[in-house]
Amino acid sequence: RAPLDANGKIGKMETVLANLPFNGRSIGTLTVTPDQQLLYETSGARAGNAAAPGSAALWVLDPADPKNPRQLATGLKGAYAHTYDQAGRLWTTEIADDPVNGMAPPDELNWVVAGADFGWPQCYGKQEAARDLGGTDAFCQKTRSAVAIFPPHATPTSVVASPWEKDTLLVALWAQGVVMRVPVTLQGDNATGTPEPFISGLRNPQHLFVLDDHTLLISEFSTGKIYKISQK
Repeated sequence: RAPLDANGKIGKMETVLANLPFNGRSIGTLTVTPDQQLLYETSGARAGNAAAPGSAALWVLDPADPKNPRQLATGLKGAYAHTYDQAGRLWTTEIADDPVNGMAPPDELNWVVAGADFGWPQCYGKQEAARDLGGTDAFCQKTRSAVAIFPPHATPTSVVASPWEKDTLLVALWAQGVVMRVPVTLQGDNATGTPEPFISGLRNPQHLFVLDDHTLLISEFSTGKIYKISQK
């Protein structure tokens, strides 16, 4: 962290946390919570058939007490992007790149609640068991299911609440060049959703951002462009 003056000048940098558990891939985005704390993830690293201590989790950090983050949810291989919707619900994407049962697992959209365990590495997707990693149907049925799944290696790098529709998420799929629309149906303390293409033909859409005027910005990594999408 660093102080920022009124002119946008950055002051001296300070390390808040170091040596976080890491799976060798990039760590995802940082998100400010509604109560002005910081949400971040520690990518899933394995110790045998279990998650390495402190990894595969979402954490909340209080800027006033940065040395003592609070664990919010576990069992997340790569909770790369996060967002809060208009109702204050927390959503995260999941980049699940570890092979399970001899195949690539799907990527995910998840609704996160405090204390949730999404089951990685023993479970993936919609409570599916990774039997080669010790997963069982009985165990995985007790974990929290994904709301929606995407094809393996789709690489969902960003998620936002749609500025135009209630209970609808927009997800950028880096590898597929598509922004997906995911309307969700609430079911008890979780939800289900069916992804459908919203904008296609992009070259590695990386970040989505909603402006105060309800327009959507999409950054395109391969071209360095930013697109602005408005509702007619």
